[in-house]
Amino acid sequence: MKTCLFFGFVLLLAACSQQQPAQNQDAATVPEPDSIQEQPAPPPLPSVGMFTGEFLAVDYDEKKDISYSNKITIAIESLENGVVKGYSIVAGNSRPFEGTYKEEEEVLLVTAREPGDDKYDGVFTFKMHHNSKTIPGTWEAYNRKLGVSKREFNLEKRVFKYDPNLEMPEEGIAGLDLYNTFRESEGDPGSAEFLTEDAIKFNASKTLLRKEDVENMHKGDLEVIRNAIYARHGYSFKNRRMRYLFDRNVDWYMPISTNISQQFTALERKNIDLLKRYEQHAASYYDSFGR
Repeated sequence: MKTCLFFGFVLLLAACSQQQPAQNQDAATVPEPDSIQEQPAPPPLPSVGMFTGEFLAVDYDEKKDISYSNKITIAIESLENGVVKGYSIVAGNSRPFEGTYKEEEEVLLVTAREPGDDKYDGVFTFKMHHNSKTIPGTWEAYNRKLGVSKREFNLEKRVFKYDPNLEMPEEGIAGLDLYNTFRESEGDPGSAEFLTEDAIKFNASKTLLRKEDVENMHKGDLEVIRNAIYARHGYSFKNRRMRYLFDRNVDWYMPISTNISQQFTALERKNIDLLKRYEQHAASYYDSFGR
């Protein structure tokens, strides 16, 4: 019995020794998979967001009363499968656009058209670089008979955030001719309406105003204090004199909406009501030019 077991064990070892080299040989002859050549990932599309800056007239009718420069915000909502969607906000007007883009050497060439059912609609053409935070381009009106038929821009990407602590600049406001005109019809040909230092005296987004604070102020100063509340919420002014004041003199101002009435704080609502009441009865301020 023991002899049988011994010979069986010997035979088992012999079989294993014959199979092992074969297995090693098979392993050695299995070809390695072809090395995979990694392709560089395509650069990501420029990120969507808001871009803001000057909207400058380049083709215009000099005989018409036009705005040479307004502040515009272009909001790009999506870039997908060659289609761009978004909207523009300028001069109290918000307009949607949709168009196409094509990629050339890591630059997107965008053509975006407004609907055409507003007389000021047109087509935007601009570039978006992958790593750049600016978009240069032009806008051309469908109606070539408008006072301004073409504008150009170079907008900077910016994130809007409401901040009640934003202050009006200490320089550049007091002394401005608010209405940008001489009041010859008022009797004194050397008179114009200027803002005073009161226009920047209060931040009505964080200070509750009393009647004693405003009852002796001039109309223009009251109007600026009130509209600074609107500006902090990103309101796009249709009123030209307010648009000029904030577009040209307030760096933090960014137009993003034409309807912000639901965004005011309780304090701001109280101040707006008070300022409006006193604006209705306040006197305009006039100054005379000397020789």
